[in-house]
Amino acid sequence: MRINSRALTRFGAVTWEQIADRIEKWTAPHAPVMADLVAGIRTSAADRLAGFMSMHDLAVTTTPIPDDGPIDVIWIRPQPADSPHSQDILIEHWSATGRDDRIARPAPEAVALFWRFTHEKWGIHPSHPR
Repeated sequence: MRINSRALTRFGAVTWEQIADRIEKWTAPHAPVMADLVAGIRTSAADRLAGFMSMHDLAVTTTPIPDDGPIDVIWIRPQPADSPHSQDILIEHWSATGRDDRIARPAPEAVALFWRFTHEKWGIHPSHPR
């Protein structure tokens, strides 16, 4: 049976400190909410979530990361908008089951939306154990 999904089969996690540094240097000037999101993960869920960056996008999964996939991933992507002052964020869940979800919201709603995704998909709340 072939699963129709974009779930990853490998996840090249790096430390949250490396991610925070990269966001500060490259992403925060264009999407400051990404720094807020990573700060929240670092203080309340770094032991339960792993991440890596692809250009300006952040990929997050649960720990421990399986050695063989597929691996559910939540992607957080700053989105260019029609207005130069808009900073929409796209959050996508790439599921191992093929039931992918995606929602775009204005930046002020992105952190709450991310935690909604982690709760609905993985049962993870900030500062609460699985």
